[in-house]
Amino acid sequence: MEIGVEVPPSPKSRFLRRVASLIGKVDFISIPDSPFGRPAPSSLALALLLRNIGVEAIPNYRLIDRNELALLSEMMGLAELGMERVLLVGGDPPVIGEPTGLDAVRAITLVKEWGVRVNLGVATSLRPSERLRAKLEAGADFVVTQPVQRVEELHPIAEFVGDTPLYTMLMLTLAEMDESVLKAMDIEEVLEVDYRELMDTLEESGLVKGIIISSPKNHSRVLELLGG
Repeated sequence: MEIGVEVPPSPKSRFLRRVASLIGKVDFISIPDSPFGRPAPSSLALALLLRNIGVEAIPNYRLIDRNELALLSEMMGLAELGMERVLLVGGDPPVIGEPTGLDAVRAITLVKEWGVRVNLGVATSLRPSERLRAKLEAGADFVVTQPVQRVEELHPIAEFVGDTPLYTMLMLTLAEMDESVLKAMDIEEVLEVDYRELMDTLEESGLVKGIIISSPKNHSRVLELLGG
């Protein structure tokens, strides 16, 4: 089972310090794209920075900010530079600029039609949906679910995606989140979770290809979970 950690975009020195603390403990770094719709260092640029120092990264890519030309041009550039995986996300409304109408189904279709060799992931809730089916039919290469608290929550979505690689989020700070944020993630109740035990159970279950651990405001929790 692959282990990834989400590292929020930040100035280069701070970003690299966090990444350095994870080397040897994880398989890849997941980089959010302009969290909450606020300007931040580009997830694509930071991912390429990591690639240049031998660290695999999966940048998030906000579709709400891009038109079709920007999508294709950026994906072509990433492919030329050897970036293998990108996670497509809708994104929160931007605090500056106007949102576009591009969605994941259209984005995947375009990238596949133009023959761009980048593996595109899609985000989803833990509940199977026709929207997810459309993304899979368009050719999504992997799926990342919203945070899981019990392995049993993954059975329906794992069956639904079939052979498509499935990743799930482990959000260590769920108990500290606003109700509106939990609702947006389709989480009705926050449970008391032993995340080390959950990681072991997920690996034993074989339901997921990997996990992405997130604790954006408390990096020490991630290090503690990973053993130092």
